Amino acid sequence: MTILRAARAALEPGGVLMLVEPVSETPGSEPVGDAYFALYLLAMGSGRPRPPRELKAMLREAGFGSIALRRTRWPMQTRLTPAPAASG
Repeated sequence: MTILRAARAALEPGGVLMLVEPVSETPGSEPVGDAYFALYLLAMGSGRPRPPRELKAMLREAGFGSIALRRTRWPMQTRLTPAPAASG
């Protein structure tokens, strides 16, 4: 949350955060994908794959609006999440 809030504070009016990361609970993906990214992030020392509903909630809490998860062309569980700075 600290990083998301700092990113929001750094954005100019109308700015958009582009978040790309592994997303858990991806329809059609095998459970091994969630396990792989969980192991990878554990090896990195922190983090975990989050489901879309959790990412959206975190972004809203940090001050972003109109959040939409978009599928990528990459054959993995990664999604692009454009999150415009919320007005007001």
